[in-house]
Amino acid sequence: MRRFDARALYDALDAQRQVRGLSWQDVARETGIAAATMKRTQDGGRLEVDGMLAMVGWLGRSVESFVRET
Repeated sequence: MRRFDARALYDALDAQRQVRGLSWQDVARETGIAAATMKRTQDGGRLEVDGMLAMVGWLGRSVESFVRET
């Protein structure tokens, strides 16, 4: 079974945020997603498709790069 890895998305967001010297509020502004929504991914929670696509797009990666076999 394949599943989207929200925790891996959070880790990638956090790494890019740190590299660029941004706050979570900066990332929220650039993606159009609430900072609280992004932080919820830290726990591997479920995401709305639009928000997930915006975050993945901000990273310049494909959705498939966050899909894992379970």
